[in-house]
Amino acid sequence: MELSAWLERIQSLHPKEIELGLDRVKEVAHRLGLTRPAPFVVTVAGTNGKGSTVALLAAIVHAAGYRVGTYTSPHIRRFNERICILQDEVSDQSLCDAFARIDAARAEISLSYFEFSTLAGLLLLEQAGLDIAVLEVGLGGRLDAVNIVDPDLAIITSIGLDHQDWLGDTREAIAVEKAGILRQGVPALCGDLDPPQSLVQLAAQKGVALQVQGQDYGYLEAGETWQWWYRQAPGRELEMEALPIPGLDLVNAATVLAALQHLPMSMPRAAIEQGLLHPRIEGRYQGLPGPCEGVSVRVDVAHNGHAAAMLTQKLRRDRKAGRIRGRVRAVLAMMGDKDHLAFHAALETEVDFWYIAAFAEPRCLAAEKLYALLRDRGARVMGPYESVEQAYRHACQDADAGDLILGTGSFVTVAELMRAI
Repeated sequence: MELSAWLERIQSLHPKEIELGLDRVKEVAHRLGLTRPAPFVVTVAGTNGKGSTVALLAAIVHAAGYRVGTYTSPHIRRFNERICILQDEVSDQSLCDAFARIDAARAEISLSYFEFSTLAGLLLLEQAGLDIAVLEVGLGGRLDAVNIVDPDLAIITSIGLDHQDWLGDTREAIAVEKAGILRQGVPALCGDLDPPQSLVQLAAQKGVALQVQGQDYGYLEAGETWQWWYRQAPGRELEMEALPIPGLDLVNAATVLAALQHLPMSMPRAAIEQGLLHPRIEGRYQGLPGPCEGVSVRVDVAHNGHAAAMLTQKLRRDRKAGRIRGRVRAVLAMMGDKDHLAFHAALETEVDFWYIAAFAEPRCLAAEKLYALLRDRGARVMGPYESVEQAYRHACQDADAGDLILGTGSFVTVAELMRAI
């Protein structure tokens, strides 16, 4: 079968889109003879910033000349984005071969789409002869399929409210799920500047040396550069000054530099700078070709209140720097299980007009409902539109020189807008 046929097949095999738990995927991994995807494994969990952290870490390790592979989710344009070896996406054929092996090995065991994906990632990474594998947790941590692998370093980027139906409706409860990736005696980093006490307590109970941003490491902006610090021991601090500003958030870059201190390999300053400036990732406040001169376009996969707040900071920074001189016109489509009001509240001071759309996914919130929600909040809403492309075209027609058109709200929204352009 071609890759498209395989993806349709694994989407339809399991009765539930999401079914957390490790028993089924562990058994199939055992049948496949999977052990470890690399001699050194980093697992990355968190509400926001996971993809950026994986991309920055992999870019630095690759620039230093080591063999690195990554597994991430979801993808934006091509499924192949989920599995990269030496910074290149795996081929269609390698994915088809991996799916065929998994399908044969699972026999009577039903696997979800994500479990199939994760096993394919682990299989292809293990075959690649890597020095290091960086794995992104898809949902939560404790019961996510990625958690069948014991890491040598665990990273929790941030803890916010998202996927509450699965993970709990408080930061404390969600932190318990994220902490599932922690292992006794294995070092861990937390990039959240205000980690929930449940995370700190669980780390202590498990005998995990947890280093927290703002306490054990951190960063300071210094104009066009930034400074990073790391507390190796009381009274002993490591510093790096005059670092180039990356295209991704400094809060995640600081965690990545802390992660480097735990790797069994040295990272030259030149590799760090190159990796910071050239991470391989799409959809994070990414600039795209505008419809006409003077009108800019950006996309961002933010889809919860915490991510929207970080997006607001970027918009403010660009307006202050004169890169946004006019109005911000947001093309918005979101999944139905998100906190739409929190998302709007985080961005309402920076967005002038909202172009409300929907995409062809069962979990997508109907454009009419999203339109009504934001209208009742006093937002200046346009539409509702049948598709992201239609909303984008109307935003282009309305835009004046100096305006920014911003596509956001979901990975799918970003993918649709990128296809439209």
